[in-house]
Amino acid sequence: MDVASLTSVGMVRKNNEDSCLIIPSWSSLAIKKRICVFAVADGMGGENSGEVASKIAVDCVKKWINRFSSELLTVAEIEEMFSFINNEIWDHANKFPETKGMGTTLTIVVLKDNVAIVGHIGDSRLYRIRNDVMEQLTNDHSLVAEQVKNGKISREEARNHSSRHILSRVLGGRQFVVPDIFEIKIEKDDLYFMCTDGVYGMISDCDIKKKINAANIENMAAAVIEAANSAGGKDNSTAVFFKINGLPVDFPGYFSISRLKSYFKTKDMVGFI
Repeated sequence: MDVASLTSVGMVRKNNEDSCLIIPSWSSLAIKKRICVFAVADGMGGENSGEVASKIAVDCVKKWINRFSSELLTVAEIEEMFSFINNEIWDHANKFPETKGMGTTLTIVVLKDNVAIVGHIGDSRLYRIRNDVMEQLTNDHSLVAEQVKNGKISREEARNHSSRHILSRVLGGRQFVVPDIFEIKIEKDDLYFMCTDGVYGMISDCDIKKKINAANIENMAAAVIEAANSAGGKDNSTAVFFKINGLPVDFPGYFSISRLKSYFKTKDMVGFI
């Protein structure tokens, strides 16, 4: 497994309301629980509250992983995790009135053995590059995306639509939420790319693909973030990449040379634990 991640405040915003989480196979937590986890979250709402919401989301994912004990990964468990996160954000907003109205997107991939389950709410995205074809695996939960789905506007019109930032589903916006939860088939050499709208909102999927093709995985996150900022960087942007080099995913020995090499290579990477 190879991974890369990067986040940027962008060229306009003062605060970074994005958060991400990287738990590859050589993370001590991954070795202990025998699962890998990758997530991105884009917070919103209230003065500085967006960053609070996205941080709560990724912190809750960590808590969930620490109490994960099932031998089998199930859709029901991921649904339970989203409910837990939503309750934490909802309760925090009710406890601290200055954060009222905050919310966050969350897109997460949990990988165990040969199975991966995706949990998704909001408009952050998960892409897969397989056999040189890039495919968006998640659906944007936005009013504009619904219009595209219903054939009322084109994807190109949606990119510049005045309502493109209005979301139909987020964590923390309501007491109860309905995320999209689904399994995906993982294959050797798959490359997965997760990002917030600060990336794809500034550069097209075609341009993202070109940046990916021109870089090795260690530089992919930097390449797409730099491109988004060069295009204006109007929003915070976060990118996470992970490549599947073999299946089932191999969890190295805690004190193995291979684990230590990977650990020191990624220990300062944003979101890594």
